[in-house]
Amino acid sequence: MSDPVNTPLDQLPLNKGVRLLAHNEDGLVALDKRVGAMSHPNAPEENKRALLVADYDFEEECYFWTDDSGKTRRAWLINRLDSPTSGVILLGLNPEISAAIKKEFATHRVTKIYYALVRGKPGVPAGAWADNLMKDVHRGNRLISKGRIVSAKTRYQVIKSPTGGFPVTLIKLMPLTGRTHQLRVQCKKHGLPVVGDRTYGSFSFNKEIALRAETKRMMLHSGETIVNYNFKGKLREFTAKSELPEDFQKVLGYRPGLNTAPPKKKPSQVLAARRFKS
Repeated sequence: MSDPVNTPLDQLPLNKGVRLLAHNEDGLVALDKRVGAMSHPNAPEENKRALLVADYDFEEECYFWTDDSGKTRRAWLINRLDSPTSGVILLGLNPEISAAIKKEFATHRVTKIYYALVRGKPGVPAGAWADNLMKDVHRGNRLISKGRIVSAKTRYQVIKSPTGGFPVTLIKLMPLTGRTHQLRVQCKKHGLPVVGDRTYGSFSFNKEIALRAETKRMMLHSGETIVNYNFKGKLREFTAKSELPEDFQKVLGYRPGLNTAPPKKKPSQVLAARRFKS
């Protein structure tokens, strides 16, 4: 009989460019999602772009596949990242841990830290955004044009703003709510569009970045996720970190007249410079 619950870590069929960051004995797993990879496929033909080389059950919100011994294996998707966003994403290797961590996300008790390269610079180096965003509402297959208003809150902090290159700033973002495209929309709303964002960004500026820095990706990265939770009577802390991609450094380090960017500090050195103020 197939065993759909207990999935060994080494049985995860990781897709190309996806790597393991962290895991624990409860079956909680953190993966490093590459830019362009999908949190889950929306159709069978999109499996090649998904986190795992496996089919996906939308009702159960889990990947499933058959291993070499003929057993059915499953991995539950806990949170999602937009396709153009890279970085930390969580899976559960059993339904119990998946449900427990999803509850933490639903009640906003998970610390999520993102890094974004934006056009421009905030007026103050650290602060908080509280905005009302329009959320699409569907009735069946019909989109209700006016939708409804939802609140979105995010803390931000300036990490680095280079001189002599592109007018960009590396900022740290910590969303306190979890709305669709929240960080991308809030950055735009506050006059700081994310570099490379084809939906909410500046088309002309993105084109200039692509031409001069030779990178087209959206500069939004899930850098760290911290979960404190209670599971089977035990208190746990789970932390997963993903290094800032080199494409961020290519844009930060670009200088006119130079074919290549000058050597820079390693991404980990840049990110270690500051932490959020309490």
